[in-house]
Amino acid sequence: MKRFLIGALMILALSSCGKDSEDPFTRFLAQPSYSPKSGWIFDFSPTMVRILLSDAQGNDLMDPENENGWLNKPISASFNGKTYEGIEMKGIRLDDEQTKAYLAVIKGFYIYPKEYTETEQYVLIFGELDSADLWNHDLVISWPDGSSDVIRVQHALRWNVKGEPEMYTGFKFNGEPVDGAYIRIQK
Repeated sequence: MKRFLIGALMILALSSCGKDSEDPFTRFLAQPSYSPKSGWIFDFSPTMVRILLSDAQGNDLMDPENENGWLNKPISASFNGKTYEGIEMKGIRLDDEQTKAYLAVIKGFYIYPKEYTETEQYVLIFGELDSADLWNHDLVISWPDGSSDVIRVQHALRWNVKGEPEMYTGFKFNGEPVDGAYIRIQK
């Protein structure tokens, strides 16, 4: 009986070593979460999907000066059961941080001009997502050329043993993990 129990536990342990256990989001969610520090109030900056969109020659498709650009063309996104259409221009810096309580509301796409970013391109942003929530959803983007792409948005918050917040944010572009803060898409 003892051998059977040990054998069953080994099979269970080995079967859990599949592809999902290699995924950083899955590993993050598998860790225990504790309670936040008593008496503390935590507020988190919103999570945003940041996209750098260019054509095959490297031209910025969101630049209003690009005559072949897509800034004024129909772009839509489906996320968590809702469809968002169009793009709004914004004039705030990506590195500006809120210092007071802030309500993150998903409003769809925004464009941040390149002079307000640390990139050499306009940044197409989808958001804002509340960083205190668990996100594991597909963002399906329909482009003006009739193509579409899927960005898997993975975000979670947990509390460590000291009651301090720990976050994981990751993206997968058409099933492939994304390195860095920007998703680079070439059309």
